[in-house]
Amino acid sequence: MAVATMRPEIQPQYPAIKPGMMGMYIFLASEVMFFGSLFAVYFYLFGSHIVWPPPPPSNVSKFYVDWYPIPVVNTIVLFSSAFTCHFAADALAHDNRRRFFTLWTATILLGLAFEFGQLYEFINAFGRGLNLTANSFASSFFIMTGFHGAHVLGGLVLLTLILYRAAKGQFSSHHHVGVAAVTLYWHFVDVVWFFLFTILYVGVALFR
Repeated sequence: MAVATMRPEIQPQYPAIKPGMMGMYIFLASEVMFFGSLFAVYFYLFGSHIVWPPPPPSNVSKFYVDWYPIPVVNTIVLFSSAFTCHFAADALAHDNRRRFFTLWTATILLGLAFEFGQLYEFINAFGRGLNLTANSFASSFFIMTGFHGAHVLGGLVLLTLILYRAAKGQFSSHHHVGVAAVTLYWHFVDVVWFFLFTILYVGVALFR
């Protein structure tokens, strides 16, 4: 007598996004809307002024911020950190922990260098009398770059936490969602800076 045997149902396999990565995607979507609104306000101000940037008060010696040398150096520094962050995450995915720690630490140091460069630029601008209330361009400039700097600072906190957890052995090639999520965030602040540098520095240099 033949006996029928029940074969276990084979469940189809679909690629799944880890909850940590999904959370980062949702967070970055909100950040895109946030920075998008800042850029929208800037372009509205640009379109509503005959002369851009508008003339500053008499006590301000220069109403714009030079794109060279500090902003260019800062851009190179921040974009370099994107490469070190990417290859650090790739090294961890292949269990090359020594390379991961070296490149991840370099990312943190480059991020700190960017922040100090921005601080130096702000201090110089304030010294010339260019502050948040000098004119509409100055207000836009300090708000947009200031928020970006705050996001870079938040990224540095996340990078440091990841470094600490990695030193405790909490990440490996099979468990590195946190590393991947923070790497994605760091790439986001790099992309935002590209648009800020192009619009607030290079764009103003072309139109003045």
